Amino acid sequence: MGLITGKIEVGVDPAKAFEIAQEVEKYPDYMPDVKSINVIERRDDGFARVAWVGHVSVASINKDVKWIEDEWWDKNALTCTYKLVEGDYKKYSGDWNFTGTDSGSEIVLNVDFDLGLPLVGPMINKLLDRIMQDNVNGMLKAIKDKAEEK
Repeated sequence: MGLITGKIEVGVDPAKAFEIAQEVEKYPDYMPDVKSINVIERRDDGFARVAWVGHVSVASINKDVKWIEDEWWDKNALTCTYKLVEGDYKKYSGDWNFTGTDSGSEIVLNVDFDLGLPLVGPMINKLLDRIMQDNVNGMLKAIKDKAEEK
């Protein structure tokens, strides 16, 4: 388990993509693996404390994963960093970056995670990395689809 990176091209300007991504409370409406999101605190300076419940279902793994993270959304830089406060992960942090392209924008999402499972072998680590990569790619695709809705 470690750093997972996903990126996607989106046909809207980066400020619009950023705005959609920042509305985390709406994720359960269009991301099937996100069961619920509760924004515990949100401040005008871009800080948010958010409680997440996601669902993982691959092979014999069928589990809800719960955590609380602190997020720092920087509207000027079009970035977000986040870090685990508490939950099912031993480590969970990363960042979002929104940059302009000729056709709109590119979103890059980085996730550094560790479920903290003792005695997990390389095969299980690869499976968990694949699950997280699929999750990251799914989130990016969902934001792209939402941003490009007409």
